[in-house]
Amino acid sequence: MLAEKVKQWLNEEGIFRRKVDDEKAEWHYLVEFPANSKQMTDILKPLKKDVVLVLSGIALSEKHYRALSSLPKKKKNSLIHRWKMDLLFRKAEFRIHPGSGDLQRIDFSVPIYTEEVRKSALMEALREVFRCKIYIIWNLQHEFEDVSDMDAMFH
Repeated sequence: MLAEKVKQWLNEEGIFRRKVDDEKAEWHYLVEFPANSKQMTDILKPLKKDVVLVLSGIALSEKHYRALSSLPKKKKNSLIHRWKMDLLFRKAEFRIHPGSGDLQRIDFSVPIYTEEVRKSALMEALREVFRCKIYIIWNLQHEFEDVSDMDAMFH
């Protein structure tokens, strides 16, 4: 069965952390990717869907939220627009919360259709989500060099 196979792969890679109770999913796992990074990612198969989702996100720390909010509106909008345009060409889908210019969180997901689920596809999806997260983190570090509360950003 797919759930057991995916769990086996995650254990082989040393990234499986726990099973998550989720009434909206056939199965749902929490993984730490990359291993020992404190970066948590969800892998789940929604009920009655032929897809496995790899999901993670970044919630801005209070310090980064204030720093971003303190930018002049035009500069802040330009920065967020550049992120959107760059992320648009990644394999991962993204959602900015809330949807307006008051960015507080960005979620990333990569769908893998069940007929395409292989260990290599799953690991590539994990790498893709991580790259998107690190892209935002490094951009924030560059923009706000004096704000160093990076651990608070990880989800």
